[in-house]
Amino acid sequence: MKTAYDPAAPTRPRRRRRPGRFIFFFLGIVLVSLVAWLAGVNTARAIGWRFLKVEPVDSGVLEDKLPLEVVIARDEHLLITPATGTLKPVVAEGERVPVGATIAYVLPVAATPEGQNPLAIKAPFPGQVSYHTDGLEKALQPAGLGNTGYQELKRLVDLARPVTAQGQVKAGTAIGRLVKNFAPLTIYAPLALLPPGWQEGQKITLKLPGDGDAVRAAITRLQDEGEQKAVLMTIPSWDERWLTPRQLAVAAVLNRYQGCIIPAMALTRDPAGATGVYTMGARRIKWQAVTIEGQVGERVAVRGLEKGTEVIVNPRLARWLQK
Repeated sequence: MKTAYDPAAPTRPRRRRRPGRFIFFFLGIVLVSLVAWLAGVNTARAIGWRFLKVEPVDSGVLEDKLPLEVVIARDEHLLITPATGTLKPVVAEGERVPVGATIAYVLPVAATPEGQNPLAIKAPFPGQVSYHTDGLEKALQPAGLGNTGYQELKRLVDLARPVTAQGQVKAGTAIGRLVKNFAPLTIYAPLALLPPGWQEGQKITLKLPGDGDAVRAAITRLQDEGEQKAVLMTIPSWDERWLTPRQLAVAAVLNRYQGCIIPAMALTRDPAGATGVYTMGARRIKWQAVTIEGQVGERVAVRGLEKGTEVIVNPRLARWLQK
């Protein structure tokens, strides 16, 4: 049975909620969140330190190189056998001889008894001996190399048939070559574009593959053959590696940059726009301004660092860790 509502009856006062409970609760959430955030940041920074990549700096030289496939012309003379017979070399491959020196003998098959009365092949001038021929000795001489266009020169080189004389030889055939002593080589190199700054008379360093030994060459002519460009050079001093091949892969050094060599990815800029790197020392990251001398590929030569300095190669991470 419901009690009738009496307006005159006294009412029970409502209990007022204290706001402090909610304030403490809210502050607790903020504090826990802050602690969690700080713990996350510290954890992230600890992980970031582990992912820092450093590379010790070393001094050196960067070389900007242009690969070339050169055709070689030598001041050379074919050595012709006077009779059919057996070749008996006297001088070793690559040896230098004076004028009139006996280079080889041919033991004629027609001699009686066979092999008697050997015929001497002598040096018509002082030179360097080679028993390797390719059939282009007369066609490709230094004086005429620049008068042959690229397509014709390519056709000639494709016709080359390297032969090494030994054993039985036929009368009238070449048993080798005599390259004039200390005569400069002339080389022809096709180019897609003429390198900026190249001009006649300029000295160029050419590097051989492998051990990187170099020779100095002088530009004698720059040729514009329409879509095809070319450069002719002379090499005044050369060694036995240039004696035999008709073509040789070399690299022309376009520029040399000396300094401390670092990865290009290590470079960055400070807020003022200066170029520099981040370095590492005693668990401390430091900004260091540098001057770029030159870049080749992914390596850069710079000034402003000391040999042995550890450069950070992921600078964005370094910048974040330094904050």
